[in-house]
Amino acid sequence: MSSTDGHGTGRDLEPRAASEPGLPRFAAPDTAHTVGLSEDRAAQIVRQTGNARAIAFLAVLVIALFIPIYWFYDLGVPAVANTSRLEKEAQAQQVTAIQAGEQLFLANCARCHGPQGQGGIGPPLNDQGKLYNALTPAGAPGPGHLNPNYIRNVLTVGGRYVCGDPNSLMPIWSDVNGGPLNYQQINDLIAFITASKDVSWVYQPAASPGQTAGPSAIHHGWRDPHYTPPPGATPVPACWRATPSPSSAGAGGAAASAPAIANPGTAQNPRVIKLDETAQLQITDASGQPVSTIYVKKGETVRFEITNTAGFTHNFYVGLVADLQASNMANLEGVPDFSSGTERVDYTFNQDGQFGFGCLVPGHYTTMHGTIQIEP
Repeated sequence: MSSTDGHGTGRDLEPRAASEPGLPRFAAPDTAHTVGLSEDRAAQIVRQTGNARAIAFLAVLVIALFIPIYWFYDLGVPAVANTSRLEKEAQAQQVTAIQAGEQLFLANCARCHGPQGQGGIGPPLNDQGKLYNALTPAGAPGPGHLNPNYIRNVLTVGGRYVCGDPNSLMPIWSDVNGGPLNYQQINDLIAFITASKDVSWVYQPAASPGQTAGPSAIHHGWRDPHYTPPPGATPVPACWRATPSPSSAGAGGAAASAPAIANPGTAQNPRVIKLDETAQLQITDASGQPVSTIYVKKGETVRFEITNTAGFTHNFYVGLVADLQASNMANLEGVPDFSSGTERVDYTFNQDGQFGFGCLVPGHYTTMHGTIQIEP
């Protein structure tokens, strides 16, 4: 059908084949679908299309450049040291673990192994022969004596792991077997004992309640990563036993155990023990060795001669360990604060209990204390 009169619209409606019989279908001619564009509009469309492609290209370029840049930022530039963010973060976390481990060591281990790991009642831990190859260059447990696996076993089962002695003085420290330290604390303690001399950190002595902390200091690890055993050096023995070795007239030094006291002191003639208090916050003997244990006879009188070589204030007190740890000076005998020279104090060991000595200047006791072993 088509419109043939003068009032037609110019659009012919042609029936197409219907999908169903009897239902005609109509379609408009091609002229009804013609769209006219001005030159400006056509140019604008072309510009917009080009801009979209340019933006997409720049986005792809930025992503393509960002990925390797971020890769280098995270993992570092090959063959260029100290350029890895991940490595720096790992090193910072390791230093944090070492700092925590030092506090744990001083609070729990130093009384037997010495504040510098020099030994005393227990074996020395700062011996380079023991620390040699404790860690691989990658930081994994090595074949050396004091490797992390060995230390962890000792802390988990106690001293019987070392010599098979069920009566060993080395207690169990891991809470796996009833000890006081959890998994993270054990890891921190191992990190401190095996720390390299190339690692340094700021040590801040803990302050006693109501008192200010002592001055901070830079500490380093014990293990020398460049150490090589001398030719003919013997392997470190698997089992350590204390051997009698007098030091400082009864003061236990690096490898001291109970020395023979031939002439115990009396009130009229005290036995003299000379000690130095140093700028490194240590109590040492005349040879400069840190003193962690002093041996006395039951009932004898000892005269402590304390020399302050630090140039700043120290003091020195003797008595029960519980009173020392609580800074309960009313129950202690000692030398009040002094900044130079030599001071003396006499003490008669006629009581039972766990005795010790130390400097109670705020923040000093952590590294400046030791135990007194009373022999029958």
